[in-house]
Amino acid sequence: MEFDETGLSALANFADAVVSSPREFETLAAAAIDDARRFDSAGNSNALAAALDLMGSALRSIEPSRDARSVDTMMQVARRVGDRGDRLGREASRALVWALENQLLLAARREAEPLPSGAHALDTDERERSRPVSIRSLYK
Repeated sequence: MEFDETGLSALANFADAVVSSPREFETLAAAAIDDARRFDSAGNSNALAAALDLMGSALRSIEPSRDARSVDTMMQVARRVGDRGDRLGREASRALVWALENQLLLAARREAEPLPSGAHALDTDERERSRPVSIRSLYK
C-alpha cells in the first residue's frame, strides 16, 4: 500500500488528532476513513484504512481500555507499528512520532516561564533584566 502526498497528509492529520485525544481513536479512525473514501483516491483511502487498522490493532493489544489511553500509550503504539519494518508501518509510525513531538512541543510552550524583558505591563521591576538601568527611567 502506497500513499501519495494527499494520503500522507491525511495520515498526519489523523495522527495529530489521535495523539491529542487517544481515547477517541475508534471514532476518529472511522471519520478519517469515511472522509478519505468520499474525497480521496481509492489507493489512498485503502492505504489509510490499512494504516489505521494497523495502529488500532497495536493500540488494542497495548491498552484495550479506552479510558486508560494516554499520550504514553500512543508512544508505545508508534514504536510497535514501526517495528513491523514494512513501508506501511514506517509511515504510520512516522506520522505518530511527528504528532507526538508536536504535542510535546506544545506542552513545553504551555509550561515554559515567559522570558522577562522589563517591557511587559505586569513587570514591576524598575530595571530591565539585560540592563543595569531601566530605559523607562531615562525618559522621566
